[in-house]
Amino acid sequence: AGHQIAVKDDGMGSAALLVDGEVLHENGVIYLDEAPQTVGGVTVLTGVAGSGGNACGAAPFVLAFPEGAAPALFGPVDSCREFTIQLQPDALVFATEPLPSEPGEVWVWNPTTGLTEASPEEFSADSGAGWEAVPTLKGAHPVDAMKLAPVLQALQTGLGADYPDFAERISDLGSGDLTAEGYLGQACLKYTCETDWAVLYLHAASRRVFAAWAVSGEAKPHVWPEDTGDWPVEALAALNGETGE
Repeated sequence: AGHQIAVKDDGMGSAALLVDGEVLHENGVIYLDEAPQTVGGVTVLTGVAGSGGNACGAAPFVLAFPEGAAPALFGPVDSCREFTIQLQPDALVFATEPLPSEPGEVWVWNPTTGLTEASPEEFSADSGAGWEAVPTLKGAHPVDAMKLAPVLQALQTGLGADYPDFAERISDLGSGDLTAEGYLGQACLKYTCETDWAVLYLHAASRRVFAAWAVSGEAKPHVWPEDTGDWPVEALAALNGETGE
């Protein structure tokens, strides 16, 4: 676009975005995507910027070069989540993955309105995925297991008012895999993993869902269904592994 664009890192945890020698943005880290795009007739460069470190991810921004006008910076968006970017003919769409704990964020940039937040995308199950889809959960995070329609419905109905606490924990740092009799997924809140955890177990043959979760400061974990005498051996083993019993 005939402009000089540079990111200068001072080596001290601070970076600056310069266009034609002028500082347009300063932050801990700034990364520019290599290739410019054309959106609605305007040339743009996208990138991400943030404080650096593990606490918060770098968030997207748009650097626009309108004909006959000064380059303009839009963003970075106010978020710590990881975004994907989708190029449309007249807009750029930035979106995060919808989770059981929180909807996906959606931000849209176009030459007319700039960068604006759009309606969030709620987490939802795949209506076509039922119990027959359990074998597809090899190596899957428990969030993926909750995309099975009967699993999500069972948890939302069964846990009732406790569902948000479970959802928050099961959506965070975790992993899962197929077992001999179904699927087991475990997750926890990143900074309080020992005391804020969740377990999700799917028993394929009986088509039943089992859940357990712990909340910091509470005396004992929650289990659902409450009668653990009825729990499959694999589910009980996972529960006992978390509680140390």
